[in-house]
Amino acid sequence: MDSNSGQSSGGHSALRFGDRVYHLQYSFDDKIFHIVREPWDDFRFQYGIVQNRNIEFYEWELSEKAKQVLRQKWNELYLIQETHIQNRKKLEEEWKELEEKNKQTNLSLPIAGFGYFTNLPDPHSPIPKLFSFTQKEITKIKQDSLSLKESPNQNQLTNDNLSLPDTESPYRLIHSIQTKRNLIHGAVKKRFIRRFLIDPVLIYESSFLQLNGPEFQLSESEIKIWKNHLSRLVQDLRSCLISIECNDWEEMTLLMRILYMEKSITAKTVVFPKKNLNGFRYLPVFELPDSVMNTKQKEYEQLFKLQKKTFISDYGPIQFFNWESFLVRYQSFLESGVAEEGIEFNWVGYNPYQENLENLEFSDKEETKNKQKNLENYTEGIQNLYSYHLTYQNCTTELFRYMNEMFPNGRIGNETFWEPLSSNVVSFNFIPSVAAWKLESNAGTIQNKIFLSYRNLKRKQIEGFAEKHFKERFVPSSKIYKSNPIDHPFLFFTEETVWNRPVLGLANAIYGVGYTGMGMFTAPFDKGYRFSKGTETVFYSLPELMFFNIRKGHFPFISAEEIPKEYYIKESL
Repeated sequence: MDSNSGQSSGGHSALRFGDRVYHLQYSFDDKIFHIVREPWDDFRFQYGIVQNRNIEFYEWELSEKAKQVLRQKWNELYLIQETHIQNRKKLEEEWKELEEKNKQTNLSLPIAGFGYFTNLPDPHSPIPKLFSFTQKEITKIKQDSLSLKESPNQNQLTNDNLSLPDTESPYRLIHSIQTKRNLIHGAVKKRFIRRFLIDPVLIYESSFLQLNGPEFQLSESEIKIWKNHLSRLVQDLRSCLISIECNDWEEMTLLMRILYMEKSITAKTVVFPKKNLNGFRYLPVFELPDSVMNTKQKEYEQLFKLQKKTFISDYGPIQFFNWESFLVRYQSFLESGVAEEGIEFNWVGYNPYQENLENLEFSDKEETKNKQKNLENYTEGIQNLYSYHLTYQNCTTELFRYMNEMFPNGRIGNETFWEPLSSNVVSFNFIPSVAAWKLESNAGTIQNKIFLSYRNLKRKQIEGFAEKHFKERFVPSSKIYKSNPIDHPFLFFTEETVWNRPVLGLANAIYGVGYTGMGMFTAPFDKGYRFSKGTETVFYSLPELMFFNIRKGHFPFISAEEIPKEYYIKESL
């Protein structure tokens, strides 16, 4: 991927397997170089449209078996890192909870999943009627609930005397840590579900999003399908209760699906539970103008029709996962957040039945210090394992390193698919453009393609010479480019030609200096916003004086109808 201002300003690299893309992005929050896995369509839109980067694609020829092995290895690598990150999160949550409970005994603490429920009884709830438990079943459910309270999963692994997983290699299979806190919270959730099905409480309506409007209404035929799905969900949860083999998150997921399906049937429109939007983000947050919001709203309405058609086609975990993923994406659009991968409903709240976590009362300060030390050691371990450096551990070198360690000779079985490229600094492969040049002549590359950026696709449609080469290069006269909160102010695009780049770059730099100077006077009123943007203008203009271009501009306000039809041409991979 070409360079642009912001993250990956030196360019970016990624691996694509079919409809999934793997790439690395550094998070300043947790100081971890994240392996990001996302759909190709989303990735291309973010990099090709919003970030306006050309994408150079180098294709390997692989058998279906080799493709399967590659996907599997990268999936494993991704999941191993996710396990490391989740383990760290569990250790942090346990330590924080211990500290709180040491300060105040009998303290009720919020738990993920309980934020959808109040502590007020609901005598009109349809839940008991849906399940229609016999007296014998009710007795068994109550007995199971008591057994969970007395001994919550004692046979499962905890980390009380646990040596932390070896983090020397990212490929070593690791276990998911089960802290005492997790085990007790899991037991509390299971007890809650059993009690709720017999003695339900009211739902927090604000924790559910109801989609109003004719485009979201459910027809009579669709309501019948919703009822059929609801009936099968009830059967699945009943099986969990009888067998006691489901995890707490499985039972909670089934319960939440039952609730939102029932609510949708009653309201004759789509209702779904909100989720906490705290996923990994690599683009800044900004408020969309009303005109853009209205356009995006219409686009989501069209997508909604397609997603609903797929959802009602069959019953199964994949259908529910895709349906919920789309609905949470719609929520993230409305609330400007990022949804995490996964199916769990994570709205945080208190146990509606006011049950204290008596099994997690620790008064030993030394033990709490040990938990804190475990957390610090584990955090340091995974930060070192997934660290970032501008030259020897960046988005390109790490891709090559992982590939070389997984397939040292560029072979899968008897099949050679590429000649491995070095991840050492002396190879200069840390520069994405250098790596791309070497990939182009690599023996494994059968062809290369270029997916043009949004602006280049639009410029390609312009026939007039003056408009294409002069008006569109000058930001104030451009019809394609629109100012936006991501970009800093500048005067000229310098991507198109090299010979006059220093001249235009000098104009950009002078403009940036002037903008910075004005920002010094307005700093007391805009909190240094203009000053900061002006310094960015100067910074990204300096390479242009040396014939290098980084800045391409961003296009976060683009609607689907503005994207040229050439963008949607399907390629066979």
